[in-house]
Amino acid sequence: MSEAAAPLPRERWMYAALAALLAVLWLATLAGRPLFNPDEGRYAEIPREMLNGGDWVVPHLNGLAYIEKPPLQYWATALSYRLFGLSEFAARLYSALTALASIYLVWLAAARLWGAAVAWRAGAVLSGMLMFVVLGQLLTLDMSLTFYMTLSLVAFLLAQTAARPRAWMLLAWTAAALGVLTKGLVAGAIPAAVLMLYSAFTRDFSPWRRLYLAWGLPLLLLITVPWHWLAERQLQDFLQFFFVHEHFARYLTPIADRQEPWWFFGGVFLAGSMPWTWAALRVLGSGWRRSAAPGAFDPKLFLWIWVVFVGVFFSLSDSKLMPYILPLLPALALLIAARPVQALKRDFLVTAVLTLVAGLTLGVASLNWPAVIAASDRSEYFLPLAKPLGQIALLLTVSAAFVLVRAREVNRAAIFLGVGWCLAWLLLVRAAVVVAPIYSGVSLAAALPAEDRDAPLYSVGTYDQSVTFYLRRPVTLVGYRGELDYGLGKAPGAEMADVAEFLRLWPSLPKAFAVMEKSMFDDFKRRGVPMRLVAQTASRVLVARP
Repeated sequence: MSEAAAPLPRERWMYAALAALLAVLWLATLAGRPLFNPDEGRYAEIPREMLNGGDWVVPHLNGLAYIEKPPLQYWATALSYRLFGLSEFAARLYSALTALASIYLVWLAAARLWGAAVAWRAGAVLSGMLMFVVLGQLLTLDMSLTFYMTLSLVAFLLAQTAARPRAWMLLAWTAAALGVLTKGLVAGAIPAAVLMLYSAFTRDFSPWRRLYLAWGLPLLLLITVPWHWLAERQLQDFLQFFFVHEHFARYLTPIADRQEPWWFFGGVFLAGSMPWTWAALRVLGSGWRRSAAPGAFDPKLFLWIWVVFVGVFFSLSDSKLMPYILPLLPALALLIAARPVQALKRDFLVTAVLTLVAGLTLGVASLNWPAVIAASDRSEYFLPLAKPLGQIALLLTVSAAFVLVRAREVNRAAIFLGVGWCLAWLLLVRAAVVVAPIYSGVSLAAALPAEDRDAPLYSVGTYDQSVTFYLRRPVTLVGYRGELDYGLGKAPGAEMADVAEFLRLWPSLPKAFAVMEKSMFDDFKRRGVPMRLVAQTASRVLVARP
């Protein structure tokens, strides 16, 4: 078979079987590890309260109005709870399904634009990327946002060559609208900006004639406006807070306390695109050149502008978190897979060699793990990682050796490297259960006696996002506002603003519990505050009245 030809039927069946296996393992890995703070606890609890309280318009967290983000993912997760019950699996299911659907979209786009061979490569590349796999296993809004943005992007690209483009473009508008209902205006702003930059760079304005604005814009408004209107009816300052504070102020000012250097996302890109970092850098360096005939739409250039713009857009913001650039990874996978076969042979050879080096290095590290990890008060939680890291090392070494010896053909190299790295990242995520005492409050919630589940429970100077989900109830905040500041402003009686007031009240309570940082607990004990330690994690404690 020529390397540029479509896979033979036997190979297609093998690739499809591997894809099905990865999908099953992808979903199976969702359970068996607790929800981590802060995002997983928060985004699991909000739909639980939505389902329990019945308010499907204004999301609530710890019983307080929480309108930092739109509700689409909360609705989907609440439905998952209704179908499968309250569990870590049900909480993560929607995000995981959007990740798998994004891989399929990349496969579909490549198949329609460049053929089956590129399609399988593109799916393999995306499914092996570190950031994509890890975030596809976690409960965040970023993966579902990435799915809707990728759907909008793919539908737009296919509309440029379709005989009847209107259906594809209406799908693109719908996806953009659902992205807005997932995480706000960014889902519409980025595609619009990329289109403008593409037209300015190429002087090709033909895509504008296929936008079907007369149909698409009303469709977008029909999908997005009702929730915003209903939320404003319930909360009179909703529009000001949601758009001015949560969109423009967060982007333009450091009010979110998420400042990082301007080059921050460069490092995230290098690590997040592993193991394909070398190919990704080559794509960035050469992708700006036109690959289509003059006057014809150039999907590769459009994808390249998408990747660069997403990275630059978030780099210019005063609020930076690693998952923000996740929406560029599907486009990056398409660009890598669509590179010339001879160039990919060199790129994948480098990737295979680096994979072999990574496997051997990890293997040596796992055998000497206590000496590798830095000594700290948390070292004991990381020591059990030695065994899964050894398994990952063996997996990477075998997959790299197989590619170098038996599967140098470009499609097979992509498939086996992608599968090997995907399994490695899934093993790493599965092994994260050993560090749960650092990142989850599940043990604190489990330590509260069943007969005391309705006793007063205070969260002093902190707020563990996962405790409320596992307890199935809110806590009384003491001396803490944080991201709950807006909701507390609407319900000032829901908090105890002063820790001193808590200390005055605590000794008089017949039965009560409190969650706090270890350092605060130690300080209270030195001051003689009557407290009995019930349970502790790496950083927090659950205490009771003696």
